[in-house]
Amino acid sequence: MNKSKFAALVVGIGIILAGCGGFVYTTVGGTVTGLGTGDVLVLRNEANYTQTLTVDGPFSFNVASNGAYTISVLTQPNSVNCTVANGTGKMSSEAAIKNIAVTCVPNVPVGGTLSGMADTGSIVLVNNALTTATVTTNGAFQFPAYGVSGQPFAITVGIPPTSQYCTVVNGTGTVNNANLAASLTAVVTCVPAVPVQFTVNGLTAGTVLTMVNTVDGFADKFAVSAPGNYQFNWSWLTGKAFNITVDTQPTGQTCKVTAGTGFVDAANPNASRNAVVDCAKT
Repeated sequence: MNKSKFAALVVGIGIILAGCGGFVYTTVGGTVTGLGTGDVLVLRNEANYTQTLTVDGPFSFNVASNGAYTISVLTQPNSVNCTVANGTGKMSSEAAIKNIAVTCVPNVPVGGTLSGMADTGSIVLVNNALTTATVTTNGAFQFPAYGVSGQPFAITVGIPPTSQYCTVVNGTGTVNNANLAASLTAVVTCVPAVPVQFTVNGLTAGTVLTMVNTVDGFADKFAVSAPGNYQFNWSWLTGKAFNITVDTQPTGQTCKVTAGTGFVDAANPNASRNAVVDCAKT
């Protein structure tokens, strides 16, 4: 066989192998840096294959020699944030790609101090309306999920302790891994407050009735599934006007509220306990 025919045969075999989509494979990968003790990073490729890494070092995925690739972060560690450079491209030969850089930089704890909560109390705090922290003692607190440097944080009260009203000062700012103290400055203070209660009659057990108490534009929703006496999540300071209404009716019934409006009064706590919700078949 002459050289030209042999070269054509080799090219033809290469085309057939590539066309079969599985005979010629190589690798695409690189190096991870910045992981700390206990960090777990999960990478994935364009075919949704994953790799879990817990220490710095090399990684690689298999890819066809003529295939496109996309390497991305599937699951971020908590204490660091990882970004991918050179993570997309298309293979043009059988040579391995080794230039993908996954760089992880420290995340930042977010928190502050809590005071005034009753000894048996519990408060749910929220950061950026996404992550929560349940705090059961006064003193310093932190969210279990760290913040990404350069991103904003905003701490609010999700569910206050029973019969208390809590406020947050210095609860907003920007997370900065060069200034860890900047996101640990929130001051949460709780004081005694008056609960808002209601009684449900006639509700078919197992159905769901959702009530809402609106105070200063804030909607405190509470779902019940049986007759009984209930208390909204939020208690309020003297002078606040409350407005109790049905948010969602139960299936097959209509519920109506009486004595659902008034003002909170610490000197007369019964003033915010008189709401009655009567349910009847539709």
